[in-house]
Amino acid sequence: MIKKLTGRGFQVVVAETYPPDETVSRVVQQSSAIGDYDDSFQRPGSSYLWLGESLHLDRDQVRELTVLMQNWLETGRLFDEPD
Repeated sequence: MIKKLTGRGFQVVVAETYPPDETVSRVVQQSSAIGDYDDSFQRPGSSYLWLGESLHLDRDQVRELTVLMQNWLETGRLFDEPD
């Protein structure tokens, strides 16, 4: 899976589609929508997630995605960005 930022600075995780010679496809992405949470405005991208397009994920990819989504629940970020 490939972790990157959108043009607006939101985190997105993409994966190669099946078969692998096709284009990449979004798996999960932070949404800019603001939810009814006390910290929604202080933590942009922490209220909602966009999920998927048509994908086949293997067990290793599901395991990695589970870790990323758990991190989002705890921190509002899918992954730590490099300095």
